[in-house]
Amino acid sequence: MYEQRRREEVRKTRLLTTLLVTVAFLIAGLILIYNRNGFMAITDIQGEIQEIRAANDSLSREIDSLTNVIHLLENDSLYMEKRVREILGWGREDEFIIRFVEPEN
Repeated sequence: MYEQRRREEVRKTRLLTTLLVTVAFLIAGLILIYNRNGFMAITDIQGEIQEIRAANDSLSREIDSLTNVIHLLENDSLYMEKRVREILGWGREDEFIIRFVEPEN
């Protein structure tokens, strides 16, 4: 009788220990996945980093393009004349400038 009771207590203790260890691992796993420094947050941050790198690359290309335009405006008189004609609508002497305006609806 005593041995049977002892076995039952040992079995209950093992069951409780197994249950507690399992719950502890589940809680630790959830914390690792969902806390602010967990795996989900790291994945989100990596996505943000890729977006920022793409934006940086785009801005870098735009800077290169604008640097080229600045260089042309400083050193190429024909390019400067072309831009003045396009932007300001200027022309040379004895030239007629014809502007086409779309009608408003």
